[in-house]
Amino acid sequence: MSDATRCLIWATGGQADLIRAAGDVEGLSIHLAGCPETEDGRSLAESLGAERIDDLRSALIRDDWDVAWLLAPGCLDEDIRRTIRDITRPVATSTPPADAVQDIFSEDSGSRTARFIPLMRHGRPFRGAEQILESFGSLQSAHVEMIAGSDGVTSASLLFDAMDLIHGLFGMPDNLFAARAGQGMPPRDPKVPLTGHIVVSLRYPNCSAAAVSIAEGGGKWSRRVAILGEGGRLIVSDDGVEWLSSEGEILDAGRGQTTDIPSAGEVAGHHLKRIAMQREPVDEVDSTFETLCLCEAVRLSCVTGQVEDPGRIAKMLQRL
Repeated sequence: MSDATRCLIWATGGQADLIRAAGDVEGLSIHLAGCPETEDGRSLAESLGAERIDDLRSALIRDDWDVAWLLAPGCLDEDIRRTIRDITRPVATSTPPADAVQDIFSEDSGSRTARFIPLMRHGRPFRGAEQILESFGSLQSAHVEMIAGSDGVTSASLLFDAMDLIHGLFGMPDNLFAARAGQGMPPRDPKVPLTGHIVVSLRYPNCSAAAVSIAEGGGKWSRRVAILGEGGRLIVSDDGVEWLSSEGEILDAGRGQTTDIPSAGEVAGHHLKRIAMQREPVDEVDSTFETLCLCEAVRLSCVTGQVEDPGRIAKMLQRL
């Protein structure tokens, strides 16, 4: 393992299984580990067989790691984002930035930022499905379902992934309506991530529509999108692709298929290796701004109980 990619981890104690699954990926080694709570950081590092770190910023400026993975909710604050811009090694995150959207995009947009993983749109099955979509014709509707298991994946992480995927398929909607199920009121503070089960309905200017379901505590992590349009029905999940014609004929099956349905940690581990080797797909046009505006519209709709226009949010922020 001397040539393994050394990974720096910042997570919560409840995400140990997620990290352990990533560390089982061949060629990846959990080298440094810590979390916001010191006591939890000690037990986390010991359980992973890693050196304990107590301060994320100090650890990021060290030179004994190859790729960093930030998972703890709320850890990607302004100070840490500034540190990431000042270092040369790659940083991945599975938690959205912990600030209001307008604060995030008032920063230097041309600098290095943390790469969000795992994005379904960058996974092997969906990359295979993109070839089908080139000849699929117009898209009429889609349903995205993302479920967190018991390994520490958060609703906020799945929401970002889902909004990135739905924006890649349809662009910016005319409006959306979101509802959150779970105990307590949705947080009004944009720095506090959404939790619980979230359902989003999106309407687009070309008479197409989409629905997104996010769920916590589903027993097992899974991601799936069903796309309907001129080309029939295309289903993409982390274990492969199935394309059916409108008449029910199987046109393609198994593209991008894996032998076993991977866990969230395993998928993230492969992304981490690719990021460290500079082989992770890079979008020609960065859509992080649009994705965060969609997430903000979802948050606002959950809080207000009203329809929200993410395009209006984007225009307002662009004028700031």
